Amino acid sequence: MSDAADSLVITRYDVYAGPGGRVSEAHTLTRLAARVLADAVVYERERGSSREDIGQYLGVGATAAEQRFTPDLDRWASALESPYRLDESGRKRVLRLPSAAHDPDYACRRLDLRARLRLGVWEDDRAVSAALFANDASDAIAGPEVHEMSGSIRQRNLEPFLELLTRYIRNDDLDRNSVARGLEGTDGQAPDSWYSYALEGLIHTVNVRMARAIGEDKLSIVIAGAVSAEVRLRIDTLMDAFSAGD
Repeated sequence: MSDAADSLVITRYDVYAGPGGRVSEAHTLTRLAARVLADAVVYERERGSSREDIGQYLGVGATAAEQRFTPDLDRWASALESPYRLDESGRKRVLRLPSAAHDPDYACRRLDLRARLRLGVWEDDRAVSAALFANDASDAIAGPEVHEMSGSIRQRNLEPFLELLTRYIRNDDLDRNSVARGLEGTDGQAPDSWYSYALEGLIHTVNVRMARAIGEDKLSIVIAGAVSAEVRLRIDTLMDAFSAGD
């Protein structure tokens, strides 16, 4: 929704917009805002807010609030029961839940970085994810390990991934042999078996932990220690480019 709002601010290309073009963009924004509101109601109901609690902020009674958002709540409950549906061909699965529900680590990493870069939350590296993974009030403040980014990539992409990462941290070549030996016998489901590869530069030092996913052509990767927002942005881009997504 914020991206849609941003586009309405730019005037440089107004001359190329057809009649009614700005109305189209504004209408898209209102539709996205309606979806945000519906998602907020689902969230509030999941955390125990009553119909009266919700209705008072919408200026309607509890019954009217329930009638308005019952379809959204029903869709959410149905998606939790069956996260996928088949497309018209009957062969391809289509997500019914938000994509973030299927890869929360990736979604949180992107949102944390977005909050830091676009909202100016420089003092908080986990502005989005801290409370999501908290077990108690103290965890909500401390959160998981600071500056830790995780994801998965195809095994065939490991070498170019690490080569680019190495260049970001230090002007040196990748030690391919050490990495190949270190990955032997690793298992993504066994934390003690993960291989750690340290990259130490003059300014930045990061630790890369990785392991094979048994029976699959992918590697699980966790990168810790990237203090700089610029370096984290580059790592995030690498994760996207070499990801193991289908």
